[in-house]
Amino acid sequence: MDCNLPFVERIMALKEGEEEVIHINDKAFVVSLATYTDVERIGKGYYCLD
Repeated sequence: MDCNLPFVERIMALKEGEEEVIHINDKAFVVSLATYTDVERIGKGYYCLD
């Protein structure tokens, strides 16, 4: 899937332990690489862009 969202390149370039702040409609979100433990712990709310 080819995703053209303006922040995808910045997110994809993140290394383990790095974080990025993304602003969407005047709200800020902290984004980092998720571990398998994170995915299991949260268990919902993720969106796959691959």
